[in-house]
Amino acid sequence: MKIKLLMLALAMGVVTMPAQATSFNVCQTSVESNECKSYLDGVVDGALMYHTDASGSRLEADDGYESRALKYRAGKRYQEANRSFCADRKPHKDDIVLAIQEQTAAKNVNNLSELSILIDSLLDCQRLK
Repeated sequence: MKIKLLMLALAMGVVTMPAQATSFNVCQTSVESNECKSYLDGVVDGALMYHTDASGSRLEADDGYESRALKYRAGKRYQEANRSFCADRKPHKDDIVLAIQEQTAAKNVNNLSELSILIDSLLDCQRLK
């Protein structure tokens, strides 16, 4: 009996098709398809999960206003203002997916590296760099 049950389980595994992971190529052919929407939802969920909170990070100091402000008393107020600016602008998943779909439909995003750059820019809230 165990052998028949084992054979049945193996047959079911062979008969059913495994779920195929879609890639960005699906989005390049049909942006409005369910496969593309599911793929982009997953990519954006992953990006939001691993995205560091930029409100706590310090701005890169260059020559200019930022570096001078950070050197003096106004530097702390400048950082706090930037933190509060970023705290009010948490990205929403649906808006990010829609923006990616629009850029893909306009042929501005053609591969995964461009997709990664676009997602990073959509998640970045720093006002000045």
